[in-house]
Amino acid sequence: MKDFSSQIECIKKDHLIFNKDYLGLLDDMHFDSFESVWKYQDGEIIKKIKVRSVIRFEMQSDSGKKYFYLKHHNTKFVGIKRILALFFPKLISSEGKREFENICDFRKGGIGTVLPVAAGERFVKLFWLQSFLITEDFSPFISLEYMLRDNPEFFMGEKGSYRKRNLINRIGIFARRMHEKGFNHRDFNATHILLYYKDKSDAPDIALFDLQRVDRSLFFRFRWIAKSLAELNYTLPEGIFDKKDRIPLLLSYKGKKKLNAWDWLHWVWIKRKTARIKRHTEKMMARRKERRQRGLIER
Repeated sequence: MKDFSSQIECIKKDHLIFNKDYLGLLDDMHFDSFESVWKYQDGEIIKKIKVRSVIRFEMQSDSGKKYFYLKHHNTKFVGIKRILALFFPKLISSEGKREFENICDFRKGGIGTVLPVAAGERFVKLFWLQSFLITEDFSPFISLEYMLRDNPEFFMGEKGSYRKRNLINRIGIFARRMHEKGFNHRDFNATHILLYYKDKSDAPDIALFDLQRVDRSLFFRFRWIAKSLAELNYTLPEGIFDKKDRIPLLLSYKGKKKLNAWDWLHWVWIKRKTARIKRHTEKMMARRKERRQRGLIER
């Protein structure tokens, strides 16, 4: 089985980064330059919006078929930063390269996430930036969102209640470890949380994907707990999770068996943040619906 928390040995070539373990497969696909990857279109389109697109494709290896995701970050205007980057190269970091580095840093901290394969970036007409990221399919892990949508009965009944407690406990501990390592996934929700129930266990292994938006700021880290737990709280369906299921999320994050007065204030903060996320999401979805009705591409 794939290891979702081992460290990655990288090889850099010009504006490309490769996972050493995949050099043979990449060579078989003739992915030896930015252009060769950027022009690749053979595969299933998973997502296509204005700023990026995602293609799922397969490659044949000695151990059988492997599936991968190629994420294109479309041309982005960087302006005067491009001139400054000639003197301060780290000033500009493309989305593809940044996500690859985030994945590697998560793994250095022992935090489960996907397997990175390659990333690259290039400037176009001086002030425009393109980038890509390739990751391997994260099976046998499955998104919590899909688990709740396709198998809600798994978390119902007496045994389902036991599984819910284990799930909430594991996620709370995972979030705490992530923050302790200095990272905050800015979209810590059911979509991006991955689960794997091995050997018929009722307590899942946890991992994260889509690490494009990771906060490493040294300031205002006290806000991370409310932001992360509110994001998750919003995406847990009310028909499956009630109040008594949700409060243990804060308990497991704090490593406590009982909340004190300060903790309850923290919970109120989380609930208010959840309500704001709900209002914002509903407005955003309404705008997207309107754009689709007008035949415009999603942003």
